[in-house]
Amino acid sequence: MGKNLIICIAIELVGIAAIGTGIGAELATKADIGWAIVTTGSCLVAIGGVIWGKFMRGGKNGIH
Repeated sequence: MGKNLIICIAIELVGIAAIGTGIGAELATKADIGWAIVTTGSCLVAIGGVIWGKFMRGGKNGIH
């Protein structure tokens, strides 16, 4: 695996961990910060997917 692929996977894994943490915080405390953590994690997962889809796959406009 290339270094760029590992970066994409790491960003998505951090996002997944943040989503799990946010759900746990929401269930435990009923505080709105849980939803903010879930939203942040979802954004990280989306960013990892965009980096993978746009820059890693290559193609006409992608980087090889």
